[in-house]
Amino acid sequence: MWYDIFQTYIVALILNASGYTWINTLIYAILFVSAVFLVYYKFFKPLKIKIDGKFALALLPYILLGSVLRALKDSGFLTSRLFVTPSIYVFIFSFTLVLLIFSRFLEKRTQVPFQSYFFSFGFILVGIFFTQLPFSNFMPAVQILGLDLLIFLLVFGLGNFTKLTKSFWNKAVIFSQLADASSTFIGMEFYGHLEQHVLPNLIFEWAGNVGIFFIMKLVVSLLLIQAIDNYLDDKGFSNWLKLVVILLGIALGTRDLFQIMIFN
Repeated sequence: MWYDIFQTYIVALILNASGYTWINTLIYAILFVSAVFLVYYKFFKPLKIKIDGKFALALLPYILLGSVLRALKDSGFLTSRLFVTPSIYVFIFSFTLVLLIFSRFLEKRTQVPFQSYFFSFGFILVGIFFTQLPFSNFMPAVQILGLDLLIFLLVFGLGNFTKLTKSFWNKAVIFSQLADASSTFIGMEFYGHLEQHVLPNLIFEWAGNVGIFFIMKLVVSLLLIQAIDNYLDDKGFSNWLKLVVILLGIALGTRDLFQIMIFN
C-alpha cells in the first residue's frame, strides 16, 4: 500500500512532472512539518545555532539558489530530475546543511563568525547560477517588485498599530507572504501564469478573483503569528518557525518571478 502511494504520488510527480494533487500535497506537508522539527532539534540545537537576523541573512542565498535552480530546470538549462519537486528540496537542504557544518568548522579554526562563511558560499553560488537565467521580459520584475515595495512600506511603516505586528520577525512574516501573493497576482492577471498548487486554485475558483490571495495570505500570517507567540515558550524554535514561513514566501515568490520573466 505505502509503496504504491509512494510510486503514484511521489515518483510519478518527479518523473512525469504531473503536478500537484490533494494527496501528494498532504504528503509533502507532513514531510515538510516533520523536517522543520527535525532540523531544529537534531541539527540547530546540537550545533548551537542561534536563530537571529544574522543567521536569517546568511541562509537567504540558499533559498534564492533553490528558486534559481528550479527556474533553470523549467527553462531547459538544467535537465536533471533532481531539480524538480520534491527532490530539489532534499538536494538544497542537504547541500545547505553540509556548508553550514563546514562554516561552523571554519569558525572554530579562524574565529571568524560562521555566518560570514555561510553567507559567502551561498552568495557566490547563487550569483553564478543567476547569470545563466534566460530572462526575456523585465517588465514583470518592475511590476512585481514595485508592488512588493508598496507592501513593504505598508507593513513596516504602518505595522505598529497592534501588538501582534510590532516585532520585526512578525512584520517579515507578513511581508514575505504578501510578496509571494504579489508574484502570483501579477503572473495570473497580466501574463497568463497558472497556479500549480491545489489549495490556491480552489480558493481562486471559489472567489472568482486572484486578489483574494492577498487577504488569505494576510489572515493566515496573522493567525500563525498569534499561535506561535501565544503557545510557544522556546524563543529559538519560535524564531525558527517564523523564519521558515519567511523563507517559504521568498522562495515561492522569487520562483514565480523568475518564471514569468523567462516565459513571457
